[in-house]
Amino acid sequence: MKQVKTAYRIVIPFLILGVFLFAVGCSSNNDGSGSNPNSPQDENLSTLEAVLENTFTGPNQELNRLSNDPENLTVIGKNSETKNPESPNELVLYLEEMYQPHFTEETYNEYVGEYVFSYQAKENDEMKVDNIDIKQKESNEIIYDFTANVEYQAEGNEAQVYELKGQANFSEEGKIKEFKLYSDDGLSKALIEI
Repeated sequence: MKQVKTAYRIVIPFLILGVFLFAVGCSSNNDGSGSNPNSPQDENLSTLEAVLENTFTGPNQELNRLSNDPENLTVIGKNSETKNPESPNELVLYLEEMYQPHFTEETYNEYVGEYVFSYQAKENDEMKVDNIDIKQKESNEIIYDFTANVEYQAEGNEAQVYELKGQANFSEEGKIKEFKLYSDDGLSKALIEI
């Protein structure tokens, strides 16, 4: 009987310690700060990375083809006569598929108008995103600052690396509701140079 009491005295403290460590371990993974792949933070990071990669990787052969197809463009002729493309045309449908799921409706239109065509690599150029760094603002959990290195090589020239800096604000539904590119380190100028 004395041996049983001694065994309980040794086993019980280890059992209590094990239960305590198990409880602490489980609670630390459920507080929202862990790397839960289904957390809104992780989805926001994935969304922002996808948008940056879609915009700053190229040339995008399909986008170039569609944006140069007269069937997708408004043509202004003599006496200011205009010929509008059928709606929705292939270009509109392509852009909606690539970008619309990531943005609120208003921001989608702004983003396409301001960034997608401004950062379109020419047919024989190369552009790719390297090293995206996204940091969530401590003061607001749906605002993210980002930097990304974009390597751009114009045909016949050496590759140059440009550092992008900006911010993306997300809606509660996980869509980008505001996108600001503060600096592109001269990338936009390099893309339009001949």
